[in-house]
Amino acid sequence: MGNCSTHVHHNIGLNEEEITAVKDSWNRAKSENIGRQILATLLEKKPQFAVIYGIPEDAVTKKAMYTNNQFQLQAYRIQNFLDTAVSSLGFCPMNSVWDMARRIGQIHFYKGVNFGADNYLIFKRVTIDEILALDLASTYSEYCPLRLGWNKLMNEIVKEMKKGFLEEALGSCGDENGNRALTIAGVDDP
Repeated sequence: MGNCSTHVHHNIGLNEEEITAVKDSWNRAKSENIGRQILATLLEKKPQFAVIYGIPEDAVTKKAMYTNNQFQLQAYRIQNFLDTAVSSLGFCPMNSVWDMARRIGQIHFYKGVNFGADNYLIFKRVTIDEILALDLASTYSEYCPLRLGWNKLMNEIVKEMKKGFLEEALGSCGDENGNRALTIAGVDDP
């Protein structure tokens, strides 16, 4: 058991250089209302996401989105969650951030949002690309600390969101005696 100042945090493998790069880029991005940019790009790439976020389909143009209250609320939620995650990097424990990500996955389940792996991947890619696009030096190799740090962080967030969704899906498939009617290979195999 190490303390919080060890070189690797949680089990996502972020080192100090990556944490610093992520935090610095986030401070620049959040001052530019990055939540709006992330959500606008998500809706541009996947217009069907509008329904998921409770945004009317006729509000999917950038001008309409930026004046739509539901769009503003969802963009705020995205930015707020990412702000919490980034602000927590380098401190113990990150468990509350992962708990929040799992809860978001559970909420997706209860709202009937059955996100496939491709949708989580789009969220991850759009988030990283929008944040990096705002950074001063926009040409990054795949191995620079900034891109690596964001990839590691978003991989963990997406993993925990999917885990929360799956836990709720499995939990809702039981009968009145608590017996599960659904199992997934490798998870709860007898």
